[in-house]
Amino acid sequence: MAASAFLAVAGLLFSGAGPASADTAAAACTATNGNTCTYGHWIIYNNTWGPTPGTYVIHAHSKAHWSVTANQNGGGGCGGCAVEAYESAQWDYSDIPVSSIKSLSSSFSESMPTGSLTKNGVDAEAAYDMFINGSDTDEVMVWVDNQGQTPAGSLYKVAMIHGQKFGVYVSGGTKSFVLRKNETSGTISYFAILHWLRKHDMLASSDTLSQLNFGWEICDTGGKARTFIVHSLRLHQKL
Repeated sequence: MAASAFLAVAGLLFSGAGPASADTAAAACTATNGNTCTYGHWIIYNNTWGPTPGTYVIHAHSKAHWSVTANQNGGGGCGGCAVEAYESAQWDYSDIPVSSIKSLSSSFSESMPTGSLTKNGVDAEAAYDMFINGSDTDEVMVWVDNQGQTPAGSLYKVAMIHGQKFGVYVSGGTKSFVLRKNETSGTISYFAILHWLRKHDMLASSDTLSQLNFGWEICDTGGKARTFIVHSLRLHQKL
């Protein structure tokens, strides 16, 4: 579960703190731990929120073309057991009611280090994260490419949604939809996922959408600098 960037970035957004760039594909931006790059409505956030994060450097040219080089040696000092960073592109909303969403999907293409803690010290996953009701304890995650991570909570159900099979894990207010087969590119229908949650009484029509992100939760890179790349990212929505 990623720490919410919703409240943390609000100050950055309006104060201009951290590196920023113009909304042009040609504008390069570098962001180190805790800083951001801005492209129009999108924020590329170097969100190193864990207690002992290593070194993270984002190199961005747009919300759809950016990378992060991460050097992390054990999440929380206990062998990769805690997420230390959620490096992500984020889109903020003004508390849009779930019931007013007419369509919402996103397509992505990414590459990340492969492996596991025992194989090469890698422990991370590529994932979307949606925050509900402005809270970092009420979220809907979608894991698309899992390399060694274990979702929080327990398996609630295996679901077929919009032609994709997910394991649905629940831990408090966090619902994690984990693809049963890793994908490095594809399309996720958040509209269909939200409909599934409402059907199973896990989301109310009065709940509101606060933020949507795509990136990587990173626990460990084995103490080596490893690069994670977003090759493309699109958001399709009608609210």
